[in-house]
Amino acid sequence: MFLLSRLARTQPERGEPGELFRFLRKAPQLIAMVSAFAFADVAAISGMPVYFVRMGHSASFAAVSVTVLSLPSAIIQPLIGWLLDRTSRQCVAICSGFIAGVSFLAIPFIPSEPGVLSAFALMGAAISALYTCAVTMLGDRFTGGALVGGSAAFTLAYATGSAVGSSVTGSAMELVAPAAGPIIAGMVLLAFTCAMIANALIWPPRS
Repeated sequence: MFLLSRLARTQPERGEPGELFRFLRKAPQLIAMVSAFAFADVAAISGMPVYFVRMGHSASFAAVSVTVLSLPSAIIQPLIGWLLDRTSRQCVAICSGFIAGVSFLAIPFIPSEPGVLSAFALMGAAISALYTCAVTMLGDRFTGGALVGGSAAFTLAYATGSAVGSSVTGSAMELVAPAAGPIIAGMVLLAFTCAMIANALIWPPRS
C-alpha cells in the first residue's frame, strides 16, 4: 500500500467547517453501522477469548480463536464486494448483522470446540462485512468535503462502538456470568439488525 500510494496523483478535497456534524445528521444509519461493527469486533477479539478461558477452554484455544475470527474476514472480502455490486447493499448489511448476532448467541450452546470455531469464523466474516458495507455506501453517496467528514465520523463511531463493546461485554461477564458476554453482544447486534429492517421499510433505498 505504501508503494502504490506514492504513485497517487489525486489529493483529498478540504472539508468545510462543520462537515462532520452535517454528516452525522445526513447519515445516521452509516454511523450506526460502523458503531455496531466496532462493538462486535472488539467484543469478539477482546471479550470472547476471556469467555473461552473462563468456560474451561485452554489458553491456546483462546489464541487460535482470534486467528479463526480474523482469517475469514480477509478471505470473504471479494465475495462481499461482489454481492455489494450486484445486490441491495442494505440487504447485505442486514444479513451481516443478523448472522453476526446469531453467531454470538449460538456460541454458549455449542458443545464442541470445532463447532465453536466454525461459528466464530462465520461471525468474523459477518462482522467485517458490516464495515465493508458502510464504507461502500459512504463512497457511493458522498463526495468531496462530505466524504472527508464521513471518514472522520467513521473514526469517531469506531472509537465509541469499540469502547462500549469492550465495557458492556466485560461487565456482563463479570457481573452476571461468562455466557452473558456473547449473549448480550448477540442481542445488541440483533437489535441493530431490527432497526435497519425498520429503517428499510420506512425509508426504502432510492433506485
